[in-house]
Amino acid sequence: MFFYSADPAEQAAVDAGSAGAFYRTGSSFESGGKVPVCRFYGSMTPGPNSHFFSADPGECDFLKSIQQTPTPTTTPQWNFEGNGFNTTALTASKACPSGVTPVYRLYNNAFPGTGGKNPWDSNHRYTRFQSDINDVVNQGWKFEGIAFCAPYSATNTIGFPSSVSLASQCVAPRNNAVYHDRLGSVATEKSWVRSYIDETYLWYKEVPNLAAEAYATPEDYFDVLKTDAKLPSGHDKDRFHFHEKTAVSEAAQQGSSAADYGFELAWISQAAPRHVVVAYTQPDSPAAKAGVTRGMRILQIDGADLLNGNDIDTLNNGLFPSKTGESHTFVFQPVGGGANKTVTLVAADITKSPVPVVRTLTTATGKVGYLLFNEHNYPSEGALIAAIGTLKADGVSDLVIDLRYNGGGLLYVASELAYMVAGPSSDGKIFNRLIFSDKRIAENNDPNNAYPFFNQASGITGTNTTEGVALPSLNLGRVYVLTSGGTASASEAVINGLQGIGVNVIKIGTTTYGKPYGFTPKDNCGTTYYSVEFKGTNHVGFGDFDDGFTPTCQAADDFSHALGDPTEGRLSAALTYRATGACPSGNGVMTLAEKSLPISEPILIRSPMMENAIVVPLPDSMRR
Repeated sequence: MFFYSADPAEQAAVDAGSAGAFYRTGSSFESGGKVPVCRFYGSMTPGPNSHFFSADPGECDFLKSIQQTPTPTTTPQWNFEGNGFNTTALTASKACPSGVTPVYRLYNNAFPGTGGKNPWDSNHRYTRFQSDINDVVNQGWKFEGIAFCAPYSATNTIGFPSSVSLASQCVAPRNNAVYHDRLGSVATEKSWVRSYIDETYLWYKEVPNLAAEAYATPEDYFDVLKTDAKLPSGHDKDRFHFHEKTAVSEAAQQGSSAADYGFELAWISQAAPRHVVVAYTQPDSPAAKAGVTRGMRILQIDGADLLNGNDIDTLNNGLFPSKTGESHTFVFQPVGGGANKTVTLVAADITKSPVPVVRTLTTATGKVGYLLFNEHNYPSEGALIAAIGTLKADGVSDLVIDLRYNGGGLLYVASELAYMVAGPSSDGKIFNRLIFSDKRIAENNDPNNAYPFFNQASGITGTNTTEGVALPSLNLGRVYVLTSGGTASASEAVINGLQGIGVNVIKIGTTTYGKPYGFTPKDNCGTTYYSVEFKGTNHVGFGDFDDGFTPTCQAADDFSHALGDPTEGRLSAALTYRATGACPSGNGVMTLAEKSLPISEPILIRSPMMENAIVVPLPDSMRR
């Protein structure tokens, strides 16, 4: 028998034994909201001998309408006792809105709709916890779903089991001991997703309470378990929630991409007439070997017109091959006009070059280093160390870092790059402090979650570095960064971290994406989930750049020149600003989306893997 009351006097009376031998369970839920909860009592004779609560006005009114007065002694009925407390009602889809927690109702079936009373008391149980539900359902109770929605409080969390207890229980276990998979079910995989979100998500209080059964797969369920809040700018608060196959995630961190041509595209216009050009190509890739170069515009794919055509399936199949060895025919318009170029590209497994261009530019006022940095992955660590070492040996006095196509990745790599720019002036200072939800108190107080400016190599497998080796540094008090809407996350952390210690970061291009957030990738059953876990702040506690960093000088992405060419629009603007202290005039800004999804999708899109600030385990030697 369970009894519920929001009245302190009634609680005290029950504690004193006025209603019999009741004992507190320790479980509770908060009262509060706009909707009154009506309370009924099923009379002891002839029953049902239970209290019943409802936040549904129609249900309350119906029970009141059929109540007989005085209470009959032979006909069971519910007797209205008043409104017990206030709460929040369910949505039209029978779910709880974000910011509140569901309270479930169960009935022990002791008083059936027909026939005599069972030889035990009727009872309803109201609980927030799945474990409570499991306990009584296993004893024959009837689960009646969500009754109402209680306000959230620090002690009133949604009752989900530990994700650890649900992990690696898979419909299709992988035959690889590394992952510890064992046979499970779709329901268990979904339960893991919900528990994982509740435990780790930065905005877990804002996650809507949705029934897992309404979603076909764990991935579908994950997609909706995020805040739907908006920023003042109109942007979604969480634009970063995504998942991908674990094999793809692991390959990407090692710099590999399957079924790829080796080019990155810039979508200047996704609406017809579409305007899609090549932003850059990977060295030795199918695209590079076929003579595809920066600035070429795609006109046709497999005979389908890209500019104005409606054969969306053909276009998407060509743009996004599904397997290695798949071939498609492209027609390109060269930069500056001339005869169109028709090439057949065969998708291959690509090893991406994270730092494909490193140059020392000689100017009238000294040498300027330029590096194109596209991927915050493991191989980028060794590549960046080598690049900065080369520029240091060349005696550069200024540096231009081209991050226009870098959407983020490993946060420790960003920290190392920032150290190699600033040098020992960053010692003892915070590059990026990770701020987790209020559930994760221990992590918020952990000094290891305040990333320093790492001054030595990690030695992590795949980085081509040796653990503990000191990093080279240029010891600069200013740096020029080329930016775009594709500059995100760990790339923005480089900007924010350096600005936090007083380095003058001169931004040339367009406003960055706006992602001061990050996560630790989490695999379960072959899918890696990326759920926002923390906000990053710099040495002075700043991290409010949800709408991106505004450029010092606006400059268009100049597709008519190669990246690293001093006459290319953004690099030229940086060199002009360095020489004159002023932004060049007449440098128009082109609005575009630097990455792409299928044509049917809206513009301003990036590959999800390129929007991450990823935290990974680091060697103890890097902690200081």
